[in-house]
Amino acid sequence: MTRESPIVPTSNPRDDMQSLPAPTPSKQFSVVVPVYNSELTLSSLFERLAAVFRGMGASFEIIFVDDGSTDGSLEVLRSLHRRNQGTVRVIALYRNHGQHTALMCGFQYCTGDYVVTIDDDLQHAPEDIPVLHAKLQEGHDAVFGCFRQKAHRPLQNLGSRFVARLNRRILRPPQALRLSSFRIIRRPVVEHFRSLNTVYPYVSAMILSTTHRVANAAVRHEPRRHGRSGYTTRSLIRLSYNLLVNYSAIPLKVIGYIGLFTSLVAVTAGITFVARELILHRAPTGWTSLAVLLSVFFGLVFAMLFVMAEYLSRLLTEVSNRLPPPIREVLT
Repeated sequence: MTRESPIVPTSNPRDDMQSLPAPTPSKQFSVVVPVYNSELTLSSLFERLAAVFRGMGASFEIIFVDDGSTDGSLEVLRSLHRRNQGTVRVIALYRNHGQHTALMCGFQYCTGDYVVTIDDDLQHAPEDIPVLHAKLQEGHDAVFGCFRQKAHRPLQNLGSRFVARLNRRILRPPQALRLSSFRIIRRPVVEHFRSLNTVYPYVSAMILSTTHRVANAAVRHEPRRHGRSGYTTRSLIRLSYNLLVNYSAIPLKVIGYIGLFTSLVAVTAGITFVARELILHRAPTGWTSLAVLLSVFFGLVFAMLFVMAEYLSRLLTEVSNRLPPPIREVLT
């Protein structure tokens, strides 16, 4: 499940978020599950998660964030909450905001010393949570599940590899670290997320901006049993675009180099024409070449203005759009 959209971590508006629950006794583990159209897997996911933590002898809570599902997911979550009060918490958003938005909402309700994020489609095996936890105990602040082999279609694997390369280029994680949405994070790191004020969150980037004590643990990636993956071409393009614009200055650097190169070409061409006129008394014949040259330069200028306008629009959005996503229902 991949859906990237903004949410604002805690700021003044979030302090009075509607339906924010009263403090509850802390647990050892909090699991945050973004949910989108997964009615067929939710009951099985809960049972497997509960069995894992009971086997570990650990107290736990599972926070399901329904991200505007259009199937019966919310009804399944309500039923799970009725049957498992004190263990299952449900947050329902009015509309789809994306995976990272749902995660950030869930983080606001966590009480556990360790926070686990896991997808809702059962491709992440809950039974591997002890593996992540054991690696965390080696002195790390966060551990990402590293899949031995992804059970995706070839096109999805290609898109995932492209996003992984972008992550390495932009976020510069420790060498050989592989990022995934199956993670375990220490509570203080999650607490720091609440002080970050951004409209375009990316949880992996937030972790790496907080700590470099991160690691991988080898886990399974199981075949999808129901439904279709949220890893669509559109979502991967959107994720890549947000990574480039919000977490790097690569587009600005690219247009800077292009502008520098075209300026040098323009100056060289101008000097050449002036020299031909002064020395050889040969002015360029015709205006076709001049028109083409001007068209190219103006096209580059407008392209650069477009990129700069995109950055400015993002800055304006950061300033003006600071309200949290509207919550339809909270079951605690």
